Amino acid sequence: MNRVRSTGWLVISLLMIFLSGCERKEVSENYVARVNNEYLTIEMIAEKLDISGTLNEALVREYINQWLVSEVLYQEARRRGLDRGDRVLKPLQDVRRHLAINALLEDEVYGRTYPDVTDEQVEAYYEEHKDEFIADQPVVELNYVLFEQRNDAASFRNTVVRGTDWGVALDEILNDEVRVSTVLEIGERGYYRERDLYPPEIWRAVRQLGVGNVSSPVSASTGFYIVHHHGSIRAGTAYPIDYVSNEIKERLVIEKRQERYEELLLDLRRKFPIDVTIGDQRVDAVMQ
Repeated sequence: MNRVRSTGWLVISLLMIFLSGCERKEVSENYVARVNNEYLTIEMIAEKLDISGTLNEALVREYINQWLVSEVLYQEARRRGLDRGDRVLKPLQDVRRHLAINALLEDEVYGRTYPDVTDEQVEAYYEEHKDEFIADQPVVELNYVLFEQRNDAASFRNTVVRGTDWGVALDEILNDEVRVSTVLEIGERGYYRERDLYPPEIWRAVRQLGVGNVSSPVSASTGFYIVHHHGSIRAGTAYPIDYVSNEIKERLVIEKRQERYEELLLDLRRKFPIDVTIGDQRVDAVMQ
């Protein structure tokens, strides 16, 4: 370890040589640290540390120190035969078993490509499980735009109220090099609960609007909001299908994976002999 403390300049020089692309030398001539016949080389350090930028000598020294400590401990453990003992091998076997099972399930279940869920399947699932999609709180469907100035907000509202489509009116502003700077934020059309909306003035405004209506400028600390109310879902009523369609698709994919998992277990049960004996009585094996 004295070698490491006294040759900081050598570490720097060797690392700079490595970074400059000089030809790699043999380990015995190009090592930074050694414990018996185990060597720590510049290349090994470069694989573990990001030395592409400014070289941090303290970081290199710390890594070398950690390597030395780890290596002397490991060599002593190996000398005592601990690397071949049950305390080491049994946990390794358990880890290997676990990783192998995960790899198999990834190949056979989770990593498989399943047919896309169709709209018909989503609709059928929704009708069959509609009681599972009951709103526990009010939900509103809306979109909004935040303007810096009240006049810009009022002008946009008037354009929409006169009959211009919301998206068309917004595109006109966004495509105008001057007016685009008046828009601070856009809330895409979607479903929102009260906790999803900030500031709270947006929620209060939309709750006072009839469906299909556009609000007057709503003043908030961040600017002036124009809100378009598309619909509401009362607590205790079923969510519309488009609100839960993504969740249904995820459920259906999970069901397909579960079916594939059960098929795999059935195939493996046929493939490998299985018997279970409890006491002196043989019982049917159950695998789930």
